[in-house]
Amino acid sequence: MSGAVLEGREATFRDILADTIAKDAYLCLPAPRDVFQGDAPEGERRIAGMMPHYGLFFGPMSYLVRRRGGAWEVEVRVAVEPPAGAGAWLELPDCGLAGALGGAIACRGTPYARSGSTDACPGSGEFSARATPAAIRALLARWSTEVEGYWNRDARAFGLPVRYDFDFVLGDDARGRALRVDLAVPLSPTCGRTPYFSAMRAGWSLPVLAHEVGHVLGLLDEYEALSGIVSCYPKTPFPGAEISRMGLSMREQTQLLPVHHYLVLRRFFCRAPASMDPYAGAIR
Repeated sequence: MSGAVLEGREATFRDILADTIAKDAYLCLPAPRDVFQGDAPEGERRIAGMMPHYGLFFGPMSYLVRRRGGAWEVEVRVAVEPPAGAGAWLELPDCGLAGALGGAIACRGTPYARSGSTDACPGSGEFSARATPAAIRALLARWSTEVEGYWNRDARAFGLPVRYDFDFVLGDDARGRALRVDLAVPLSPTCGRTPYFSAMRAGWSLPVLAHEVGHVLGLLDEYEALSGIVSCYPKTPFPGAEISRMGLSMREQTQLLPVHHYLVLRRFFCRAPASMDPYAGAIR
């Protein structure tokens, strides 16, 4: 289903597939044809667990996957707590909120996603707004609409029958409406390289956020461990993974490939793990 996109890169993505499955507590390997083109039973499942990152820490995955009308639906809801303190400012990655906030946004320079840098926080412009309730709600509304757009764009490009629905909400709203929440984190008012489960950052560009939601869906990074944190060690994707959203997160044009959609959907076919520890049973 990837066609010519993976030409010359097959070995890398076979390794990515094998490594992700080996670290997953959901232990089954349905054929891709059965996942994308088969007659899977209708229903829904909450997928939840932990995935290891770089061998240094475990990060949570949680999402709802639903089979309905011969197609797949995947839902993720992230609840954030706003920054504390009056007068706080939000660092933004671009001018995308100018329409919603009008003159309440400072906006000049090159959007982070178009900077050409492999740094998630290139500082290529100055974009900011006061962290008012209106600004935070506008930010979350934009994330909810546009971040899922990267996933749906790529699923359509490969003709895959799956639609993604990502919802970013305030923690108070989630609690008040008793909403299912997959990840609850602070909203950091800056940009920065921190794990997705420690905060969602106002300064992350939409492509970076699409990458971070990939972790909530149980996908792993496809670049050398810790690369990109310091300037002398730039972001270094695995050979061939520079085309992947999980390899170079900050580029508009990188994609979620069929292997990524497969990894998310295949867990629907697996029995619930006896343990959330992906290494449970490895030592007997």
